[in-house]
Amino acid sequence: MLSGGIYRPLADLHVPVMVGEVLEFLLHDATGVYCDATTGTGGHSKEILERLASPGRLICLDQDPVALEVARERLENTGDQVRFHRGSFSRLDLVLRSEGLDGFDGILADLGLNSYTLDRPDAGMSYQQDVPLDMAVDPDVPRNAAELVQGASQSELAELLREFGDLRRAELYARRIVEARRGGLETTGDLVRALRRVDERRIDRNVDAGELSRIFQALRVVVLEEMPRLDALLAHAAEWLRPGGRLVVLSYAGHEDRKLKVWSKENTGSEGDFIALQKKPLAPGREEVGRNRRARSAKLRAFEKKGESGE
Repeated sequence: MLSGGIYRPLADLHVPVMVGEVLEFLLHDATGVYCDATTGTGGHSKEILERLASPGRLICLDQDPVALEVARERLENTGDQVRFHRGSFSRLDLVLRSEGLDGFDGILADLGLNSYTLDRPDAGMSYQQDVPLDMAVDPDVPRNAAELVQGASQSELAELLREFGDLRRAELYARRIVEARRGGLETTGDLVRALRRVDERRIDRNVDAGELSRIFQALRVVVLEEMPRLDALLAHAAEWLRPGGRLVVLSYAGHEDRKLKVWSKENTGSEGDFIALQKKPLAPGREEVGRNRRARSAKLRAFEKKGESGE
């Protein structure tokens, strides 16, 4: 437990992905002002802070107040170099205004789900625990996962499962959800039991663990408004970065990768505001994937805003 009774799993906190690569592309000036826009439990933030020199500063932002409190306690001895804000990276303008800044020298956005949040029972994120179907770890979102599966039409459910879960049998799973919700879908266990009724004649041909993970991922994407928020970050990144500032994004899912690929094509080159710092996205090495299986699908893209620092 943390102080105040906040849940902390017995396992280690979330292991940050591609730390060396993130630092290489993000920290072009050790005295600059940086934003870890997805701080989580502070894995990347800790590494960034260790490499900053006075008067360098780090702004830590996260939508999940519980995870952010973990980061605050983890980094409490770093003094005035770090500040914490609870909120979404879609509104970094509010953070800049609050801090009296004209822009950041670098923004990091790790789009993956923090392991601490996934493992936290009260978050309702995992199909491996039978707990209330929530996922709304951001208090600003309008509905939780139970309200989403109860209120969406079958066609809407199929569309979100297909788009954000890359599921071939999206229509089938959407129909199973609609059939089951007549009796109530209040917990993650309720949802798993509904989905596992894929073939009533042969129950052994049910939804597998990979499909369950992608179904829960798709619901989380919608509940936490992940794609419109990513759209906002990308649309305003040029406003929120100083000339020469860096944007580093870690993505993990197909829908994220597709969006970033389109944005990169439209915003780099002679007419764009950014320079792509690598020709292709970087992937973690085999050794890192061996240590941290959740890194296996990561892709890192890094961009630099045109113009020289100090202009």
